[in-house]
Amino acid sequence: MKNKFIMGIMALVFATLACGIPTTTATPDGPNLEATQLAATIVALQSAPTTTPTIEQAPANTQVPEATTAPTVPGKPMLSVSVNTNCRSGPGLKYPITGSIVTNGSFEVVARPASSDPYVIIKNPGGGADCWAWLEHATITGDISTLPTVAVPTIPLGSISGFVWVEDCDDLNPTTTGCTNPGSGVPEGDGVFNSEFLLSGIVVELFSEKCPPTTSKATQTTNSSGAYKFDGLEAGSYCVVVETFNHGNDSVLIQALGGTFTFPNRNNTVQTHQVDLQPGKNVNGFNFGWDDFEQ
Repeated sequence: MKNKFIMGIMALVFATLACGIPTTTATPDGPNLEATQLAATIVALQSAPTTTPTIEQAPANTQVPEATTAPTVPGKPMLSVSVNTNCRSGPGLKYPITGSIVTNGSFEVVARPASSDPYVIIKNPGGGADCWAWLEHATITGDISTLPTVAVPTIPLGSISGFVWVEDCDDLNPTTTGCTNPGSGVPEGDGVFNSEFLLSGIVVELFSEKCPPTTSKATQTTNSSGAYKFDGLEAGSYCVVVETFNHGNDSVLIQALGGTFTFPNRNNTVQTHQVDLQPGKNVNGFNFGWDDFEQ
């Protein structure tokens, strides 16, 4: 290929000379300039190295990096129930109901308890603060293991209160006071408080279950206004009791006054109120009425 290229150039030069293109005239004794330049060109072409273009390739051990994708974000864990369930401000019946979880709904789980209680915390279906859902009838889809944990909130406390009063009745002239047994018509206390005399010094006992009671929790003695109050109570069933012949009550009820109870249970020596206390509630009006005998 190289020789053909050189021969082509030489032929072009000779053809140019033959056609009478003007050239510089050499002196008789000096070299022909054109011939000298042509000879130099031919020699240069003969000595030039031949090169073959190459295509650059990556080294054999080079790895092409794989395409990267954004990490998959898991879906929000959701809770559904097979039985309509209350949602509360904490785990259990000692906390107030703040929402309702119905069977045809799906509810977002936002946290889990730090304790082992069988509950999760969901977005409140009724709005407001998140609430605790019992897992007894629940199914959860999605992963809750990475959710934040929530400490069990403080149990809300309530109270039970009332008073003891003496029926202000004139048993000999009942029409003057209106004190007549509504059932029998007998002149005695009617079991209704009508701004009558309040009785101090009577011991009232609180039991921590439904009536009839067995487990005593606390006692309170009515103050100068005849009132009593049990504070700091968790939600649950309680029985409030006044006994005629217990805690020294007979020294006031029998020895000082004489008579019988008219409220809430007429003529019974043991008087009871059953109270189903709701979480954090302060309830009043659990009163006891005593009809004293005429002096």
